[in-house]
Amino acid sequence: MLIYAQCSAVPKLVQLCENENPNLRASAVKLFSCLVENCDEGIIQEHVNQKCINTLLQIIKPPSKSDEEEILSAMGIICYLPEIDQITQWLLDAGALSIIKSYVQDGKDRDHQKNNLLENAIGALSRFTVPTNLEWQKSAAGTGIITVLVQLLENGTNLTKQRVAQSLAQFSKSSFKLSRPIPKRKGLWCFSAPADIDCMVHGGICSVKSSFCLLEANAVGPLTRTLGEPDPGVCEASLDALLTLIEGERLQSGSKVLSEANAIPLIIRYLGSTSPGLQEKSLHALERIFRLVEYKQMYGASAQMPLVDLTQRGNGSVRSMSARILAHLNVLHDQSSYF
Repeated sequence: MLIYAQCSAVPKLVQLCENENPNLRASAVKLFSCLVENCDEGIIQEHVNQKCINTLLQIIKPPSKSDEEEILSAMGIICYLPEIDQITQWLLDAGALSIIKSYVQDGKDRDHQKNNLLENAIGALSRFTVPTNLEWQKSAAGTGIITVLVQLLENGTNLTKQRVAQSLAQFSKSSFKLSRPIPKRKGLWCFSAPADIDCMVHGGICSVKSSFCLLEANAVGPLTRTLGEPDPGVCEASLDALLTLIEGERLQSGSKVLSEANAIPLIIRYLGSTSPGLQEKSLHALERIFRLVEYKQMYGASAQMPLVDLTQRGNGSVRSMSARILAHLNVLHDQSSYF
């Protein structure tokens, strides 16, 4: 009831965000930013129009005459607006990507407020990275933002790292379909031009801007390092990004990349995590990785005891998945009562 009452203020706040009085506008923007995250999507869709979007972008567009708090609030609104296609398209048409990127690049010597602004900017950017719209992804990648995102895995706040990893995961889900087939050589082999080097995971010609490839972006190392961080949200987002490399027919090549990055021992360590999300994702990852004899031999022994423990104390689905992996490792038979 309280949230509904607060959301009923949205129509008036949207009007006031367009007010010519800068003080009144700033107050409305700050209040709207406090409400937008929990507001009903239908109310936002009904009242946030193209004019409102343009106003918000004018507030944050450098060089801005607005105070830092109003800029932070306007970016927060954009960050938490529901991912409705029409709103995203309005943002794109109004040049939001270049404006947002200018705040993402400004990444060093940040105080608390600038860290919050960066977190909101990364959140605002993520709506353009959804794998359901390749054109939005291409527009975002075309700004060179992926390289900047990878750098932020090394020096961002926990929320920044989490949102960065989420965007990288979304980009990476499209890499396989965007990786270009390698053209066949023509003429005599010894006189032909050097062949393009194919991506070891995606099997074609990859680049950061054209196929959003995590390998080409040198993102695998930074993502793996964040797996060792204490924040479970950061770890889960980074794990999601890395596991895009072993989806479908990429299991063999992707597992090789994860092994060379020393990511698999960290995934095994998540079997003992108190985070249900991390535990579940590590189980699903290992169930696939341990289908391959090479990685069973390399890592199976270190995973056995944590898996046996989960068959004793885990819930139904955890026990069943743990038992399935132990069967891959020849520790349990497929007919075990744990299945």
